[in-house]
Amino acid sequence: MFVAVLVITIMASGLAARDFKDKVKVEIESVGLHPGMDPGMYVCASGHLHIKGTVQNLADVPLRQVKVAGRAFDAQGKVLGTATTTTKVDKVAPGETAEINLEFLTVTGPAIQEVKRHEVRVVEAPSL
Repeated sequence: MFVAVLVITIMASGLAARDFKDKVKVEIESVGLHPGMDPGMYVCASGHLHIKGTVQNLADVPLRQVKVAGRAFDAQGKVLGTATTTTKVDKVAPGETAEINLEFLTVTGPAIQEVKRHEVRVVEAPSL
C-alpha cells in the first residue's frame, strides 16, 4: 500500500507545473511619455526608470503569473540596473496577454539619460 502511494505521489509531482517560458512572447509598449526615450520607457513620479509592456501566452495551457527580468545598459554595454516583475493577473490563458511593468529602482536621475539599450526576457512561466 505504501509503495502504491509513493508511486502515485512521484507521478503526480512529475505532472506538476511545467515551465513554458519559451512559449511566452514579450512586447514593449509605446507609452510615449518622454520624448527621446525608447518605446515603452518612462520615468515615474519617484524618478525611477520603467519599461512597460505585455506578455502573451503562446502555449496551449493556462499559465500562472509570468515573471520577467530586465536589464538597462549604457553605450559601452555596462549594466546600469536590473529589475524583475510578474504579471498582476494570477492566470494567463492561452492566447491572452497580460501587462508587465519593470521598475529599475537604481536607474534614476542622470543615469536615465545614460540608458542606450535594454533587454527584457521571460524567466518563469509555470503552467497551472
